[in-house]
Amino acid sequence: MPFKMAALATLGLLVFNGRVASVEAAEKPNIVIIVADDLGNADLGYRGSDIRTPNIDALARGGVRLESYYGLPVCTPARAALMTGRYPMRYGLQTLVIFPDHKYGLPTDEKTLPQALKEVGYQTAMVGKWHLGHADRKFWPQNRGFDSFYGNLVGEVDYFTKERGGVIDWQRNGNFLKEDGYYTDLIGNEAVNLIQKHDTSKPLFLYVASLAPRAIARF
Repeated sequence: MPFKMAALATLGLLVFNGRVASVEAAEKPNIVIIVADDLGNADLGYRGSDIRTPNIDALARGGVRLESYYGLPVCTPARAALMTGRYPMRYGLQTLVIFPDHKYGLPTDEKTLPQALKEVGYQTAMVGKWHLGHADRKFWPQNRGFDSFYGNLVGEVDYFTKERGGVIDWQRNGNFLKEDGYYTDLIGNEAVNLIQKHDTSKPLFLYVASLAPRAIARF
């Protein structure tokens, strides 16, 4: 089953009012969403930048470019909107981000995109930065619709140690671990591995949320 790099335009066709469109199993595409933190609009090669971004340029040439799409400026609100399809002010996540000492997260009564996709037979996986709640396991990715999760729960961590404030924020499926390697290399390799080993009997939804724009170069 070929993979299709999906933009928000594709999601608009799949999700409406919290429901996923009903399609035959054979027609369900694999979906890969890549979120790059703090990527400037003018920092892309295909938009005239001196920065070389050949892989992103290839996606732009072969896909749909949302030239009038406006995203949210910081991590938590942007991720909340993507995961629910709703304005984050509807559930109190419109201001700044969730910090390590905060106890709240994306409300559990909000239906998420991976939950909706699982209902129609998708395998769901997440790699990278969650940033939608960490203080209680009910907020964690695997309790919000993802079958597997590899990455960090809070915000920015050190790219080498995967620590923030001396505390390791790096886990696989709920188990924290100390692991050597550079952050963007690890999540890029994990995403490629998930795609290569994917059981094609089910369509795959893969959400790759990076700390840095350059992680996309791994694809």
